[in-house]
Amino acid sequence: MRLISLLRLAAQAESLRWRRTGRGFAIQAGLGAAATVFGLMLLMMLHLAGFITLSRQQGPEVAALIVAGVDLVLLVLLGWLAARRGEDKVAMEAQQVRDDALRQVGDTAARGMMLLPLLRSQTAKKGLIGAALTAAVVGLLTRR
Repeated sequence: MRLISLLRLAAQAESLRWRRTGRGFAIQAGLGAAATVFGLMLLMMLHLAGFITLSRQQGPEVAALIVAGVDLVLLVLLGWLAARRGEDKVAMEAQQVRDDALRQVGDTAARGMMLLPLLRSQTAKKGLIGAALTAAVVGLLTRR
């Protein structure tokens, strides 16, 4: 029973971790899309207003270069904000719970495998040798 409850706990922790990670990606994508739309509208208006104002004072060529420089600064700023991503503490905790539960499952299975030959054998000596060999094999397998 303990093995099944540990597996269930590991599955629930993994499910929670995936939901929280997916939720974080969805929120990040939504915010990035909204920022892109508003950024494009803002840039169009700034382009128009800046170009008209600067072309009156500097000429159209210089005005176009100044507007392009401002675009570059905004591009870098928005790109940096979109690339930032914080780790979700709940997702990290769920991953740790999953790893602990799976480690305990491995330990429980190893103990069961060690006792199985002892229960199946006809003689105690043969059962102890089989249990020792099984424990050694399971120990090697769980370390990988």
